[in-house]
Amino acid sequence: MSAPPVRFATFCHISELGVPGYRELHRMVAASSPLTLWAPSSALLNDPECRIAPEQFVKHVENGHIRIVARRKWLIDREARDTHPWAGARWDPAVDGAIRDIMEEDLGIADRSLRRVVAAEDEQGWQFAEEAVEQDPEGTRAWEALLASDEAEQVIPPGTLETARRHGGDDRRRQVVAILRDAFNHGNAVRESDADIPFLMRRTDRAFVHRIAAMPDPALTARVPRPTPSTDDTAAPVDLAEVTGQLLDVLRSIETRRTDVGKFVGTPGHAALVAWVAAVCERIRSVGVGAANVDVARELAAQLAQGGFPGLRLSELGRRWTAGESLAAAVGTLDLWVTVGPFATGSPGVNDVLGLLTAAFPAGRGLCRRVGLIPGHFDGEQWPFLYAGRPATRRSVPALLEQLEERSE
Repeated sequence: MSAPPVRFATFCHISELGVPGYRELHRMVAASSPLTLWAPSSALLNDPECRIAPEQFVKHVENGHIRIVARRKWLIDREARDTHPWAGARWDPAVDGAIRDIMEEDLGIADRSLRRVVAAEDEQGWQFAEEAVEQDPEGTRAWEALLASDEAEQVIPPGTLETARRHGGDDRRRQVVAILRDAFNHGNAVRESDADIPFLMRRTDRAFVHRIAAMPDPALTARVPRPTPSTDDTAAPVDLAEVTGQLLDVLRSIETRRTDVGKFVGTPGHAALVAWVAAVCERIRSVGVGAANVDVARELAAQLAQGGFPGLRLSELGRRWTAGESLAAAVGTLDLWVTVGPFATGSPGVNDVLGLLTAAFPAGRGLCRRVGLIPGHFDGEQWPFLYAGRPATRRSVPALLEQLEERSE
């Protein structure tokens, strides 16, 4: 049975990450609603450690859990794909043919954000990059200096850097053009996706976005994904991707061989997970808590620590938290129900789900009970256990809490 829709749209330029990106795919799907992928590779779905099989991937696209945005040629031109220099571009009729059919089926939907597969506009990156270099000679010299330094590999994503060096050769200016072209195209891809937040899993990706966002030219910074500032103008910009990166680490740590994202996605447990991470991100946006001050593992542990079994609290199961620590965590660290208000108001999907789930629980028992993370006496499994594929028992609950605490230490 499908859960009520909760929208927390994410984006990943997955093929830029290569095989490691496809090994994270099931976690990104679980943490999103929907996940938008730019020009995914059907070939890399066959990696033995990718936990979403090609046929399951197509099902996720059909059901709207995964959206695809790509150039039209990528979506329809089998010959161009099969002759592409990158081996990952090879066309798989069972996957790419199905994706093409879904794109054609959705062409009649006027609202592009509701289409499951979207053909993006033709690239304009080279033209914009040439203009940016001409208009900002000082910025161009700064990029040239970066390219000549050892720091380049820490700030520029490897695929972008490789393309720049291949395109520009020994000409630093041409390398800068190639870098800004990638920045422009990636920014456009994020906008096409209508995503709330991109997954930037590598340190270089986040450093690159910060550097672009710091550029003085508004014509460029308006076209690339930027760290999101809080409502407090005095606060430092916040990179929400830090939070999603931590979330993927937490999901990786709690999953088991029984984790089955195909069965998890679309369930109330999936809705609760998506609502929870969306609320964490909204708290950062609306309250101005820096991502550097957010520890996702610790905050999830704080939520779970509020629960218990009939006549037995978690503190009686060998927890190392004092009553004061639990209260501080529940009230001070992450009272998401207080801070989720602005987000819920702006997103009827989240509002509907939270309203539905909270109606059954009395006030004052914490958000974890209200969104179904800890039902009254563990009489229904909550999302970490549903995701992991194991029941919430008097043994598994404290074990998970200890595991989360170890990650946050």
